[in-house]
Amino acid sequence: MNYRWIFKAPILEDSVTPIHIQNEANPILTRLFAERNLLSPESIDHFLAPSLIHMHDPFLMLNMDQGVNRLITALREGENILIYGDYDVDGITSVSLLYEALFKLGGKVSFYIPNRITEGYGLSENGVTYAASKGINLIITADCGVTANEEIKLARNLGIDVIVCDHHEPSETIPEACAILNPKQKECKYPYKELAGVGVAFKFLQGLYSSQGYDASELVPYLDLVALGTAADIVPLLDENRVFVKYGLDIINSNPRHGIFALLESSSLLGKEINVSSIVFILAPRLNAVGRISSAKKAVHLLTSSSLQQSRTIAKVLESENKIRRDIDETTCQEALALVADSIDLNNTKVLILAKKDWHLGVIGIVASRIMERFNRPTILISIKDGIGKGSARSTLNFDIYHALHSVRHLLCNFGGHKFAAGLTVREENVDLLRQQMQIISDKMIDKKDLAPTLEIESEISLRQLDAKFLKWLKLFAPYGPQNMRPIFVTRNIEIMGDVVVLGNNHLKLKIKNDGIVIDAIAYNFGKLKADLKPYGQRMDAAYVIEENTWNGQTTIQMRIKDVNLI
Repeated sequence: MNYRWIFKAPILEDSVTPIHIQNEANPILTRLFAERNLLSPESIDHFLAPSLIHMHDPFLMLNMDQGVNRLITALREGENILIYGDYDVDGITSVSLLYEALFKLGGKVSFYIPNRITEGYGLSENGVTYAASKGINLIITADCGVTANEEIKLARNLGIDVIVCDHHEPSETIPEACAILNPKQKECKYPYKELAGVGVAFKFLQGLYSSQGYDASELVPYLDLVALGTAADIVPLLDENRVFVKYGLDIINSNPRHGIFALLESSSLLGKEINVSSIVFILAPRLNAVGRISSAKKAVHLLTSSSLQQSRTIAKVLESENKIRRDIDETTCQEALALVADSIDLNNTKVLILAKKDWHLGVIGIVASRIMERFNRPTILISIKDGIGKGSARSTLNFDIYHALHSVRHLLCNFGGHKFAAGLTVREENVDLLRQQMQIISDKMIDKKDLAPTLEIESEISLRQLDAKFLKWLKLFAPYGPQNMRPIFVTRNIEIMGDVVVLGNNHLKLKIKNDGIVIDAIAYNFGKLKADLKPYGQRMDAAYVIEENTWNGQTTIQMRIKDVNLI
């Protein structure tokens, strides 16, 4: 086995499925509801049928009144408004959303996204002075700004007001902005804290529309952008995020805007059902690529374009730059793996900190994610140039990387982010000290047994339990994502029926049988196991997820194998 299988603890007897669905549900579904704290008819109904009417009042968010009032003044007085966003998908969609919505309301609005290489993340001095040179009266940050104390002070000194729309962890000192909209502020009473940056931007627009008596239904078409940014930023897909992604995916699948249509076309997804995985693994990398290789402004132009021809032209650029990004990504990944092999004792190292001169800043986050997944350890990749290291951190479920970096902030020039991802700047001479301190912290926070990759198993079942009623309910749990992951099941003593077919270079397709039921199965990246699988009669235990597969217009249930134990 490649993974350690961890079976979830039994659900207590008093965690009973609410009476209104008891006749439909089985014990497995009872567990799924209870794990998500869905123990009342209302909570289950809201989860299974996400609706716009379930969204929270935007004015529950701290400073929403001040932010909306300042924006109303800017729109009424014809002030120059600059939307200033991050260069990742969350930032790109946040900028696109605010820019398009305010432009349609008659706002004198423009946008700015910093250069990843020369300016780095967040509101920069260069961006503020640019705004001043263009006569900007109001800056609205999107997916950044909550730690930009000095930059916001500079803007204020230059006569520019700033409204912050952000979802990252605030620092101890809050910037003196006109308004800071961030549900993670300690004093904020907003009932849901895990919005993406684009979710905060959408709530800002909701507040504006509500205060002015505008038709709130006009905001619904923007939910495609909110879904893109929310899914790509890997935030929990519960509560409002679930509503955003559900409605946004409906729009993308039924009536995509020109930019998304062109992106689907160029990535060979046109005509296929788009889900969260499509966004995370196919669409998001293409939108991210331009911010990593050239300028994220191209992605904003794509998402806000009213011309299909222009959208197709930009989508081709994104496709080309994504190929360049993949090449750089692969080279960097191989260099990082070599550093692990040459200089890391994996038996005694719980956090990987890898540094090299002149790694491309546009890919170190992606590579950090890959190294983390490969070794199941929090990973920081640092690119060093002229004595300064710029790093990107990715973390596992059992290690709060933001909290750890906060503990060693005296070694850092700056840092920011959240529990699972962060950015940092560190002097080259402090990199070894950073390694030492992070190892001390990780020794306290990470148990050695947690370094082995695991699969969290929902339940052990037979294939006969996957009946039509169960599958109908299971389908309602989508869209899947963090804190609502697709459940993993285990079935014992499965028998392979027929030949094992190799797809591409490294994937396997097979039919399997258990308890008299035969089902199709796919095993991605299991090519090396082909020689060990006998076409008929081979038995194994399998950990898998259930999904639908559509081929030639026919939709069937398919097992996607995550791990096997040959018998």
